[in-house]
Amino acid sequence: MIKQIKKEVHRLLDEYWLIPRAFKKTSKLKIMGSKESVKYIIEQHCSLSRFGDGELDSIEGLGGDYQHPSKRLSSMLLECLQSDLPNHKVAIPNWLNHYDGKPKQGFWTNYVVGHHKRFLPWLSFNKVYLDTQLTRFYYEKKDKSKCNEHIELIKQIWNERDIVIVKGCKTRSGIGNDLYDNANSIQRVLGPALSGFDRYDDIYDFIINNINKNKLILLSFGITATVLAYELAKLGYQAIDLGHLDIEYEWFRMGAKDRVPIKGKFTNESKAGHNPEACKDPKYQKQIIADFSK
Repeated sequence: MIKQIKKEVHRLLDEYWLIPRAFKKTSKLKIMGSKESVKYIIEQHCSLSRFGDGELDSIEGLGGDYQHPSKRLSSMLLECLQSDLPNHKVAIPNWLNHYDGKPKQGFWTNYVVGHHKRFLPWLSFNKVYLDTQLTRFYYEKKDKSKCNEHIELIKQIWNERDIVIVKGCKTRSGIGNDLYDNANSIQRVLGPALSGFDRYDDIYDFIINNINKNKLILLSFGITATVLAYELAKLGYQAIDLGHLDIEYEWFRMGAKDRVPIKGKFTNESKAGHNPEACKDPKYQKQIIADFSK
């Protein structure tokens, strides 16, 4: 009985005090919707860096399963988050200002309540951010009726462009599907499957010494993608941090109801998808122009 009373007290405290108080602050942030964010990238030809919980945690020097702590990475992330380059946009989760007075327990609700005092000082209420979730177009959507429209819009970012995909060696973005079929050409630069920042300098140097600025850089490279997109934008490249777009696309194509592993691809949100088999597709192998995975 006492445990039930305590549980109810905690629920009421969360619902009527902690959650509304936290979201009252974060809801003042200006964040575009996902569709508007994609349109902005297409129209402005800008680079994109996405900040989720992993990137925000890394600013404080916290590590995780996919990227160990690095003071340099923390410093670069904070600079990127607070940047104001005309050809570069920062994206943060649209969840931060989605409070309708009916709080529901979930990851982002709990994250906002537990972390808003830490990350809000890093952000600006005068800046307009894009939505990190623009590449999370399928799985978390309750209404999936417009998912096809959204992914077709995203594909316009690289329509008839020469693209260079920078990614972890087990990601294999676009292999086995038509995600990049409308691109003129595809080249690939591989990095480590985990803790990609360890080879950041090698990959950065290779790009600036070998990749023409007319080519579009697409990044599926964990937290490293966030800072690499920013640093390349400084030099005049267009670099887009796509995050887990390819996996979302695979789930969309199969109508997945769970975060299932994708055969042949590193699927970080599925424990069964962390060790995909090697890719022997000759087309894929031919696209690789540099390998920094070891």
